[in-house]
Amino acid sequence: MKIDITKKEYRTLLDILFIADWVLHSHKIGRPAETEEYRSLIQKLYSYAKDIGYEDFIEYSSNMEEYAPTKEYEETNDSMEFIEEFENDSFWEGLVERLALRDLIQQEGEDNLSNMEIKEIFEKEEPFRKKYYDEFEENGLKNISIR
Repeated sequence: MKIDITKKEYRTLLDILFIADWVLHSHKIGRPAETEEYRSLIQKLYSYAKDIGYEDFIEYSSNMEEYAPTKEYEETNDSMEFIEEFENDSFWEGLVERLALRDLIQQEGEDNLSNMEIKEIFEKEEPFRKKYYDEFEENGLKNISIR
């Protein structure tokens, strides 16, 4: 199969690959086997950077034996803004969901919860979620502490 893309589209593809690679690997050490298929495809697509005129954005590192975005690329793309927004939203959403579930378990008991339908659990969690969303919107983490 052959896919024709413009130089501008390839630049957008680099941003998408950067975001994907960040999601897959930013919190990992080494090269996890479960992401090998993704890494291989990213490497293949990065290898075309010089051919399309983006050798300033992607370079081959003989030490690491792979292609990687350059400092110039990282300084000239908006991908980190999208990543930071996603991570921030995920943090607050995850915190609210975990606290709401914790409070519901305390209120209902784990055994009772395991016998409820998902819809019922979701409805019973809603007041807890609202409480935490309101609190965090107003105060952020200011009132969070560990007992």
